[in-house]
Amino acid sequence: MEVMDVEKYSIINKPLIWILTILTPFVLYFYMSSIGINRDISLYTAIISITLIMWMFSLLPEFIPALIGLLLVLLFDLAPNDVILSGFSSPGFLLLFSVMGLGAVITSSGLTKRYTHWMIKKLPANSFAYHAAVFMTGFMFNPIVPTITGRAMIVAPILNNIVSGWDKKTRDKESTPLYTNGLDGINFLAPTFLTAAPANLMIFGLLPPQEQQAFDFIFWMYAASVTGLVMLVSYFIISAMYFRSFSSVPTDKKAIERECHKLGKMKWEEWIALSGIILLAVGIATTTLHKIPIPLVTFAVFCALLIIGVLSREEFIKRIDWSFLVLLASMIGVLATMKYLGLDKELVSQFKWLGDYMRHDFYLFVLVLTGMILLVRLFIPLNSAILIFAAALLPLASGAGVSPWIVGFIILHMCGTAFFGYQSPYIVYFRNLIKNKVPYKERKVQIFQGILVFVKLGAIYISIPFWLSIGVL
Repeated sequence: MEVMDVEKYSIINKPLIWILTILTPFVLYFYMSSIGINRDISLYTAIISITLIMWMFSLLPEFIPALIGLLLVLLFDLAPNDVILSGFSSPGFLLLFSVMGLGAVITSSGLTKRYTHWMIKKLPANSFAYHAAVFMTGFMFNPIVPTITGRAMIVAPILNNIVSGWDKKTRDKESTPLYTNGLDGINFLAPTFLTAAPANLMIFGLLPPQEQQAFDFIFWMYAASVTGLVMLVSYFIISAMYFRSFSSVPTDKKAIERECHKLGKMKWEEWIALSGIILLAVGIATTTLHKIPIPLVTFAVFCALLIIGVLSREEFIKRIDWSFLVLLASMIGVLATMKYLGLDKELVSQFKWLGDYMRHDFYLFVLVLTGMILLVRLFIPLNSAILIFAAALLPLASGAGVSPWIVGFIILHMCGTAFFGYQSPYIVYFRNLIKNKVPYKERKVQIFQGILVFVKLGAIYISIPFWLSIGVL
């Protein structure tokens, strides 16, 4: 679990922003009241302004503004308690908790470490094989390791082991594409799988109940399949053309052999973790037969693993992102209050022009939304941006006759674009894991990420006829 940096979030560091946070809700409330807007809507808008300002300027860790919003909504009795606190009993919350627990079991058991050593041992000694293998490792762990940082813990040691066996010339030439493939492997295609990131589950939790029933793990992956396939193929083609690095590279196979020998035979924890993965995969694949919702299947598998004792109390506390669970549950409750007050309908009417684009020119809507997201992401962190756009646009989608899942899916893809470390915490985390070991060129990575924006746009446009054919657009 992360420890809050007291100095970073000190009031002294951003006094003017704190003053703005305090004054804005009062100004909004009295202004809206003066023009005849009813008390509950005025209060709700004032409360949300506090949360948004705190997110935009990173005044506190992201889950705290959400809790403050939840507390104020409860204090002012803007909706029944079962509506405000509905996030803690929602399928999205249960699914996120269970998947995080399964990811903790897989990581703590040592199974992922064994896999990475085995993969390096089998790779041929050429740069393309390493680039592709590093990318595909992150990609293959998308469905079963539910956080980008969790996959970073798996992929980063691979990079470090590979680069440590290279001479200086090879290291200088190949480190940038290797770093890029490692970073993109854990993130680029994360929206393709429901369980690949907490943000995906957050979008799932914000979908209307009927959409949640439709977009289970299988149908989510199916609806995202064309976009994902186009992006995957395009990525390897463009990466090969951009980095132009296909050559033989030296690798210390003996060192890897020694590491594999140290691991010995698979421990019982690894067998249990592997069994949990297989059991979950079977449970998800057979959902149409047993009719048990995916969140319950995932929760049952996780509980079974806990009963066996494969995850200690300390690991249970340490490896599950409790702060994000609180953030998700709080935001679901706050947005449920918005719907209870009828503000979702107000949003539809106020942003009618976006609803018109959704309904009549979806191609242009995607382009406008992409531009808005890229601009906002220069100033607002990843999860905050996803929350803001999802809260504003998912209700609009329903009003425009468009599946909210598609809008959420596009938001996930475009918000995932980051050119600078401060834009996404997982970039900073990944860099720290390979610090001083993989000498990549920052500017070259940034240009490549800019190119990938057009890859994402193209993949989404190509997917539109497919979405029309399966009835989700």
